Amino acid sequence: MNNKSILIKNAEYIITMDRNEKILKGYSILVKGKQIALITKKKVKADEKIDARGKIVIPGFINCHHHLFQVGLRGNPALQNQPIDRWIKIVSNYATVIDEEIVYLSALVNMAELLLYGCTTTTDMHYIFPKGNSFIEATIKAAQDIGIRFHPYRGSMSLSKKDGAEFPDKAVEKPDDIATRTEAVITKYHNPDKFSMLRIGIAPCTIFTSRREDYKNALILAKKYDLLLQTHLGESSFENKYTKNKFGKRPLSFLMDLGWEGKNVSFVHGINMNIREIKELAQTNTHVVHCPISNARKPIGEEGVAPVYSMLTKGVNVAIGVDGSAGNDSSNVLEELRWARTLQGIRKDSTYLKPSPVMAMGTINGARLLGRETEIGSIEEGKAADLAIFDITDTLERVGSIYDPQTMLLACQATRADTVIVNGKKVVEKSQLINLDAKKIICKLNKRLKKLSY
Repeated sequence: MNNKSILIKNAEYIITMDRNEKILKGYSILVKGKQIALITKKKVKADEKIDARGKIVIPGFINCHHHLFQVGLRGNPALQNQPIDRWIKIVSNYATVIDEEIVYLSALVNMAELLLYGCTTTTDMHYIFPKGNSFIEATIKAAQDIGIRFHPYRGSMSLSKKDGAEFPDKAVEKPDDIATRTEAVITKYHNPDKFSMLRIGIAPCTIFTSRREDYKNALILAKKYDLLLQTHLGESSFENKYTKNKFGKRPLSFLMDLGWEGKNVSFVHGINMNIREIKELAQTNTHVVHCPISNARKPIGEEGVAPVYSMLTKGVNVAIGVDGSAGNDSSNVLEELRWARTLQGIRKDSTYLKPSPVMAMGTINGARLLGRETEIGSIEEGKAADLAIFDITDTLERVGSIYDPQTMLLACQATRADTVIVNGKKVVEKSQLINLDAKKIICKLNKRLKKLSY
């Protein structure tokens, strides 16, 4: 049990992201055990003190979409400018030749980058399980070893070449096997307790990789165990054509007719959403995960910037996701938020976003999507001590940005956090990982990846 107290002293700014979005100047934060015990200007005692003068303290970022296994596909030329169906085919082939060790090491690398840039909670959607392997278990072990709060979604694909799809037969599972294996993961690992470090969700990959039966089974399990659901949606013209030709509907209508809506459901991307669909998302309290960098990497003829301004204006809860390394090439939530702020200026219906809604996308909106708004996502007494501290005085990248602390953090080039605390425990100190020898992991993973053929 962690009973150690930590005092973060005299912060230049504390960006609370509470209901009033208060920004405090010169306050201190007392952490006791897993929780934020006190926010005060008074002198208090603690086992350890962190001098936060000249620094910004924020609630740890929350990454609501990832594919941790994809590290070995970063910068792969074969993935550049590919339509989504061909892109997934290449990724699927890669996923069939890796093993649990590569998945574990890849998860560590991605989680390390997330932590170093201030992310304290991450999700993962792993959707390829050749031979029924233990890839989910590998990512869970990585999260436990490095100390990040983890929400893995047990994903799946069931349509392959034998069904007329693009994906290798060995990359998919049968619907009954998916349901059985998903429930086994839930009963073994899901922890609904307050401040839990591990909760399981369910995630059929896409409409064109999964059957109607998979979405129905996922919904049944989610209701049985009160779990979150996630899937890719509104990502490409291919998906629109596929759904219209096969079901006579647009993708959102198809899934909502199956019961996929509400506070436990999130759709990733949402690039091809029209105003009517945006209103439906808002009315049903259904979430969207925005992945601006991977979205922007679209082939010619595809939209690459989701209508996030319109979603926020209509009341949709929009969270942030870095997406997988095959589509993003990095796992940096702070940089993702910088792109999210700026890219809305490309669309005719909006300009770049103000800093406050962008910061909310990376913090409290993510907590709301995960059903944990009362536990994480803001700096308030009684909430989990998930905190990131960034230097603003000795950082070359932020010189001259003296007008507003949120803009200072989001508009300028992303830099590593000075200190990161998860569930009351320090995991990053002086911009270095505490629980992991990064060089050893990098070396080991690179050696394994160089031997792969796919």
